Amino acid sequence: MESRLKTLTLFYVGFTSYITLEVLFRGHSFFLMGLVGALCFLINDKINDWISWDIDLCLQGILGACVVTFFELVTGELDKHVLHIGMWDYSDMPFNFDGVICLTFSILWIFVSIYGIVLSDIINYYFLDYGQAPYYRILGRKIALPERPGAPQE
Repeated sequence: MESRLKTLTLFYVGFTSYITLEVLFRGHSFFLMGLVGALCFLINDKINDWISWDIDLCLQGILGACVVTFFELVTGELDKHVLHIGMWDYSDMPFNFDGVICLTFSILWIFVSIYGIVLSDIINYYFLDYGQAPYYRILGRKIALPERPGAPQE
């Protein structure tokens, strides 16, 4: 049950966060993009679990951006060739591929992914009492978030 609650919570946060970002910056969004945002949020939450907590946060952000760019490519091609909704068009952006992904947004996804990774760790540890106290390696330095009040000491 805990695992379902965790997944549903992170799905909801990823869905609503992505929709909110798009509405703030573009004035509109699409339900499908909320699903993509939720899926990316869930996958990016697992990066430091699958690889290591000791992987540099910047590298986690790059890996997260690769995940987001991959899903943006798949969703963009699906939209362009099957759905024909016209969710976005990067054709005017430099270094774009088929108008569905571009270097500028792939770089932006690094920062969004870092934010998402830290946010999901905070939700997991402080709100869902799941896992260990988050810590990050940034350029060789370890930065630890404080222990949850009442958490058992290791």
